[in-house]
Amino acid sequence: MAHKDLERYQGELTERQKLILREIVDSHIKNGEPVGSKALTTLGDKVYSSATIRNEMAYLEEIGYLESPHTSAGRIPTERGYRFYVDMLRDRYEMTTRELETLRLMTTAKLSELDSILETATKLASSMTNYTALAVRSKRPRNFAERYETVYLNEYALLLVIMFSEDSVKTVKVKSSVRLTRQSVALLSDVLNEHIANVPAEEITLPVIMAMEERLGSVAGIMGNVMKALYDAMHEAGGDVHVEGVNNLLSYPEYSSIDSVKDLLSMFDKRDDIVRLATNADDDDVNVYIGSENSVDEHGNSSMILRTIKRGGEVVGAIAIVGPRRMDYSRTIRLIEEIAGSISDETMRAMLPPGKSGEYDAVNDINDTNED
Repeated sequence: MAHKDLERYQGELTERQKLILREIVDSHIKNGEPVGSKALTTLGDKVYSSATIRNEMAYLEEIGYLESPHTSAGRIPTERGYRFYVDMLRDRYEMTTRELETLRLMTTAKLSELDSILETATKLASSMTNYTALAVRSKRPRNFAERYETVYLNEYALLLVIMFSEDSVKTVKVKSSVRLTRQSVALLSDVLNEHIANVPAEEITLPVIMAMEERLGSVAGIMGNVMKALYDAMHEAGGDVHVEGVNNLLSYPEYSSIDSVKDLLSMFDKRDDIVRLATNADDDDVNVYIGSENSVDEHGNSSMILRTIKRGGEVVGAIAIVGPRRMDYSRTIRLIEEIAGSISDETMRAMLPPGKSGEYDAVNDINDTNED
């Protein structure tokens, strides 16, 4: 979270001014109202006169940390004031027992793929913060699959698990016009791995498909639907954004006007820009974009806190929280750290291949299954 202006803050402000600014930010985050001098006469173990506080607030406004809304004599933080606050945060938010238990339940859930984990994480982050949560999948080419698994669902349907890599798995429900058995579904898994595992899409030719159909015998008719599912999975867009809890932000006065709502919805439509922002983020720390620093929000009304998710040293996605500029930075930063860390820790376990062809214990938890 370090910012290039951090050292300048140390010499520019006295300790009392830093304390006043921090108290104003804390109060505005909590109440959403301008803060007057009378509310700040007691700071820590010292008492100051209203005149002293007013003078300090006037100076903070003069150098750009505070501003005074025309409807009030109180002050609110500017974008620069929020940046000071975030960069100078020393108190690490202590998560409650309930919050920690909620995170534990998420990370022990039997989820079959990163997409499912990210979707669950955004729901969790949105509900715990009352802001909007984003899950970002980085763009990655899918030219071949490393391994295939099949799961028997019923006589006319199976689940095809396509493992492009240990952190990129796609599950597709495949319907069949021929009657399936557990044995034939297990055979399909063997045939796919024998003939087309690690084979580029352009090399899966008609003779290869015919050879697989010959191996399948009486259930060869399933091959057409299987190959369609495979080609669709290979050619779908790699970069994606899942948004959860947009309505949460509508309860904040910052988004009470029609124009602010339009700006908010427009921001979430810029999915390519969001993927690009996540791809270029510092992948070793929490990234905090305040107001105009958030390149996705052209009007600078919102802040975004983002943490990337890495696998094998490579960024595979990110979790982000979007809220008003007066969002609760301390708590939200901690939650992002915990959630992103939990996903990174659990991805390896969650990606382990299921037992070959048997009853896959995560079938009921899969959210990214096509019904057609």
